[in-house]
Amino acid sequence: MNPQGESQKHPNGHPNGSGLGTGVSVVIPVLNEESLLGGLLSDLAAQSRPPDEVLVVDAGSEDGTVTVAERFPFVKVLHSTPPVATGRNAGGSRTGGDVIVFLDADVRLPGDFLERFLGEFERRGYGIACPLYYPYDSTWAVERFHGLFNLTTRTFQNYLPSGAGSCIAVRGGLFRGSAGFDPSLKFDDIELVRRLARRGHFGIIEEKVFLSDRRYRESGTLRIVAQYSLMALIFALGRYGWADRIDYEIGKHEKPDGG
Repeated sequence: MNPQGESQKHPNGHPNGSGLGTGVSVVIPVLNEESLLGGLLSDLAAQSRPPDEVLVVDAGSEDGTVTVAERFPFVKVLHSTPPVATGRNAGGSRTGGDVIVFLDADVRLPGDFLERFLGEFERRGYGIACPLYYPYDSTWAVERFHGLFNLTTRTFQNYLPSGAGSCIAVRGGLFRGSAGFDPSLKFDDIELVRRLARRGHFGIIEEKVFLSDRRYRESGTLRIVAQYSLMALIFALGRYGWADRIDYEIGKHEKPDGG
C-alpha cells in the first residue's frame, strides 16, 4: 500500500505484469469519501498490473471527493445518485474491460494485488470472484472476526457464494449482460454474487484487500459483529430483503479526526 495522496503516473503506462490479455476496468462508487479515496487511487496508480480504466462514480458528494478524483489523470469521473447499487451499475455499464473490478473507496491494495488476483482469476476461469477481506490498523477482535468471515466464505464457496462489494471481480460481458446490482436491496453485493455465480464459475481467491474498520469504531465492535452475524444467517437463507430491516446505514460515516 502507498501513502495517501496524488500520483501523476498513468496506470496504462505500466507494463502488463500479470500476462493478462484482457482489459481491466475498475469501478469505484463514492459519496463523501474525500478522506479515503486518494489512498485507493494512489494504490491503483502503483499496481504492478495497473487497470486499463478507472471510473469513479460520484453520488452527489458535498465534500472534496470529486476534487480528489480529478487529481489523478487516469481517473474518469461519472455522476450518479444513491444508493450505491445505482453508482455501481452506472460505472459498470460504461466499462469496456473484459474484467470489471468493483472497489469501495475505503479499500487499500498491496502493490501486486491486481497482478496476483487477476492472474488467478484468469487461470481458474472464473466468471466472478472475491478476495479475502482484512481490516487495516484495527483491533485484535476485529481482525479475528474478519478471519472467521474469510474462513466461512472459503469453506462454503461452492454452496453459498459470498463476498462484499468492497472488492468483487466479474467478467465484463457477464455483468453487462445482466441486470446488475439491485438498487432495491441494501445488500445488493451479496445478491449479485449469488445470482451471477449461477451463470459463471465463482471462487474465493486467497489474495488480501484491506478495509477501513470505521464502522466498528463508529457503532461499536459488539454491535457490528452481532449485525454481521445475523446478516450471515439471513443471506444463508437467501432472504436478502430481511436484511434491509436491520439498522445498518450504508454510505454514512463520521469524518476521521482532523478530516
